[in-house]
Amino acid sequence: MDYMAAFVAEAFFDSEIECDQLRALWTAYCLHYNLDVDTLEYDRDLEQVWKEVASTENDTAYWSDFGSFGDFMGEYLV
Repeated sequence: MDYMAAFVAEAFFDSEIECDQLRALWTAYCLHYNLDVDTLEYDRDLEQVWKEVASTENDTAYWSDFGSFGDFMGEYLV
């Protein structure tokens, strides 16, 4: 989680590559910690990432709010 927070702090989410990298990091994190989509643990950790993202850039071509961010981040997990 600390690595994702550091990545978010340095990323420019107007770039498709960096958005995809964040999604890949999130996917690896979920697989490593056995997080299933739409569970309390998953939602709690995703909200933590969202807070980091929203503090830097919460509206991109890929998401505009927590709901669309969740859809984007969970694409490879469902």
